[in-house]
Amino acid sequence: MVETPKCTCGHHGVMNKKEKIIFACSGASNVGELSNAAAVKLTKEGFGNKACTASLAIKTPSVMQRVENAGEIVVIDGCPVSCAKRIADNSGVKVDQYVIITELGINKISDMDILDEDITKTVSAVKDGKSVCLDRKREDHKGSGCNCGCESKQIKK
Repeated sequence: MVETPKCTCGHHGVMNKKEKIIFACSGASNVGELSNAAAVKLTKEGFGNKACTASLAIKTPSVMQRVENAGEIVVIDGCPVSCAKRIADNSGVKVDQYVIITELGINKISDMDILDEDITKTVSAVKDGKSVCLDRKREDHKGSGCNCGCESKQIKK
């Protein structure tokens, strides 16, 4: 009898309805690596719990159950290619907070070196609720208090 592989995220089947789940890009650039490093730091600091974005892409039952029971979904992408957000969208996951690191003024470069100051900047942006506007099409969205910066500019998707 073949055993179904289990998620090794450390939650061991414990579902917390208030859990904040963090999905991060892990792309092959500084901002991709930064996205992952920020998600790890946020998890270690108790802000939320990092989950496997690759498992979300293939709709692993344990990850999908965590998402279903989550209180909030946070996605951190490195750049506007939006790989992690697209995975969430394709998996039918409603994202509550969405951060694109390049929108924080951090330039994407091909090496995968990350700076401590950039980790701090990204973690702070997530904790402060900074987010890309997730509902740019609504006319009444401007000034809605979503903290996405849409009052000052519309971030292109």
